[in-house]
Amino acid sequence: MTGDIRITPLSRLLYVSRCTMEETGAARDYLVAELTERSARRNAAVQLTGTLLCVGDAFIQVLEGPPAAIERTFEAICCDFRHEDVKLIDLVPVRERIFPEWGMVRIGADAEASVALEGDLEDIRFLVGINAREAISQMRRLLDSQRPTAEAA
Repeated sequence: MTGDIRITPLSRLLYVSRCTMEETGAARDYLVAELTERSARRNAAVQLTGTLLCVGDAFIQVLEGPPAAIERTFEAICCDFRHEDVKLIDLVPVRERIFPEWGMVRIGADAEASVALEGDLEDIRFLVGINAREAISQMRRLLDSQRPTAEAA
């Protein structure tokens, strides 16, 4: 069949959850960074990309990729002991990825975070419940502004 181009459908999922890790400070930052690195490797194998924000005790995550891979990954997240109160905010078909360069990238306020970064993260946390698409756009803008310090994998 000449000219038969198959395009894999893409979806984008946004969820929030409460982090159950008891560690605080640098120990928690290390564990979340380790989680992000492992997720990036697993995600690359199933063509997922995305970002993970850590705001206080909340995880805010976007996953993009093939619908079946998103479904399996989200199911695993829902069963993961590091998450409580997992809430699916948005799941939509999309034409292109917003986070194509990252298997998973983490942004979070650590001990060295600026007041401005902490404010941006809180704004996104608030926005997630009001306008999912705008929250995702804000996440991308924040990543672009923090590109040298964003932990990409």
